[in-house]
Amino acid sequence: MNKETQQERIDRYLLGRAEREERLELEEEVTRNAALSEQLAETELALAAIELAEDRALKARLQGLEAKLVATGTATADTPATAPAPKVVRMKPRAKSRRNLFAIAATLLLLLAVGWWALQPKGMGDPGQLAMASFEPYDNIAYQIERGGTEVEPAAAAFIAYEEKDYATAATAFAALPATAVNKFYLGQSELAQGNFAAAAAQFRDLHNADEFNLAQESAYFLALAHLGEGKIEAARKALEVIAGEDGHPMQDKAQTLLTKL
Repeated sequence: MNKETQQERIDRYLLGRAEREERLELEEEVTRNAALSEQLAETELALAAIELAEDRALKARLQGLEAKLVATGTATADTPATAPAPKVVRMKPRAKSRRNLFAIAATLLLLLAVGWWALQPKGMGDPGQLAMASFEPYDNIAYQIERGGTEVEPAAAAFIAYEEKDYATAATAFAALPATAVNKFYLGQSELAQGNFAAAAAQFRDLHNADEFNLAQESAYFLALAHLGEGKIEAARKALEVIAGEDGHPMQDKAQTLLTKL
């Protein structure tokens, strides 16, 4: 299913137009499809941004009208001088076209870049959401996939599923492979991509201090994300502070950015 079709499903779901079976199907699929979950979250946040902007614009217009009436002393049968101050009623999200939602999603990404957090009185409030928002699956740099053969080796099958973002299948495949550092790293990636924080932490915990593993530093960052998703805020913060303070660390910038959100 292409991304445009997925967006149509998400739009119907969020706007209350989807049938019950379609809603249940999407909700079930979101639990195992990280890309779809991210697309749903972005669109939902876009709608929230629109609602917030509409509320603020309406409030500003009503306050401006009230100030004008007070300043001029204008009163009519419809707007007597003794009329109470206009009351702002929270607006329900308007039905938006699919095309508008695509544009809004793009705008939302810009808002995120310049400080979406400032619009949220209490931040995201969910450490798991923050962990996932800060996570990007690591590229496959360990296994060169040669396609076209009639038989696929278990390791190739694992990395093929991983590159196709089928993380549930990838996790199962990696778990069946020998527990090498590389396989554990990509198993941890596959678990983290699904939001399985404890399972991911179990993999990265053994890797971040492995002296001879060339992705040990990256593992430390992903372990911090897993701890954050588990709700172990202080453990995550301490690990990120170590990474952020280590010049030359490949994940230093990401750690510094994430610390500003904790």
